[in-house]
Amino acid sequence: MSRGRVGILVNPMAGRDIRRLVALADTASGPAKILAVRRLIHGIRFGGGTDVLLIDDPEGLAAEVARQERGVRLLADETRLRGADLTRHWVDRFMDRGIDVLVSVGGDGTQRAVALSGCPAPVLPIAGGTNNVLGWSGDQTLAGMAAAAVARHGGSPALVRRAKRFRISHNTGEDLALVDVAQIATPFTGALAVYDARLVIRLLLNVADLARPGLSNVGGFTDPVSMDDDWSLSLRLRQRGGRKTPAVLAPGLVDLFRVDTAGRLPLGTAERWRLSEPSTIAVDGERTIALRADEEVRVVADRRGPRLIHPDALTLPPG
Repeated sequence: MSRGRVGILVNPMAGRDIRRLVALADTASGPAKILAVRRLIHGIRFGGGTDVLLIDDPEGLAAEVARQERGVRLLADETRLRGADLTRHWVDRFMDRGIDVLVSVGGDGTQRAVALSGCPAPVLPIAGGTNNVLGWSGDQTLAGMAAAAVARHGGSPALVRRAKRFRISHNTGEDLALVDVAQIATPFTGALAVYDARLVIRLLLNVADLARPGLSNVGGFTDPVSMDDDWSLSLRLRQRGGRKTPAVLAPGLVDLFRVDTAGRLPLGTAERWRLSEPSTIAVDGERTIALRADEEVRVVADRRGPRLIHPDALTLPPG
């Protein structure tokens, strides 16, 4: 039987944004990420037959893991890229090495960057940021066992499931999101993270879960939706009036939204936003696209996102 190969991508900058100043979010420290990766490796190695690859990140986290866990292959990397570009570059490096599974440690922004890379391998997102709607937040050892099972034997339809995504078209290009798309009433991206309910005009949600903080939390009280549902939730918000809806935007940060209208949007159905004033579009919780007045934004959800591994669906092999 051929050996499986798992690449573990660790975003050293995940969990360090402005929400540490405006909320009670933990700092996703380097030592915590190192421990998480070591637990993953111990789960991957259970039963044998799986190789583990890491890329030498600028913070030295992977190098420290490799020092403590013998047998891990550490790939050198001298690129000066940063942010999402660096994540996509690392995914390409892993794919060049023939990995069967990619484990991505970071927040929703990291998982979006992995999706932008078009990674063809199944992806196991591990919570390692501020808002972790997509990331597995259970025991990392079990997650490692699931990654090894998929790497060596492939995944059942329950264990590996295709995620939804949003495709966003505007006058200057295209973009994508996995969890949420929002129109924000500010003309500049600023500190990226969205943490003020008064600025949110519209929301489209592929996931709305009361147990997960972030913009997707707004839909949790209105009409919960999971990544497995074949529809998205569309919300129009107001500054006054409307249904008062609390939401946890980040750990320890609760704000009040006013929902004007809410409705389900089937996959493949486009929603168009005509902008009456300069604003920004936030994707997966971060203001990314700055737009002028009178521009139109088209957003449509489909089920062509990454193939995600769900460790809670792991079953024992026959015998």
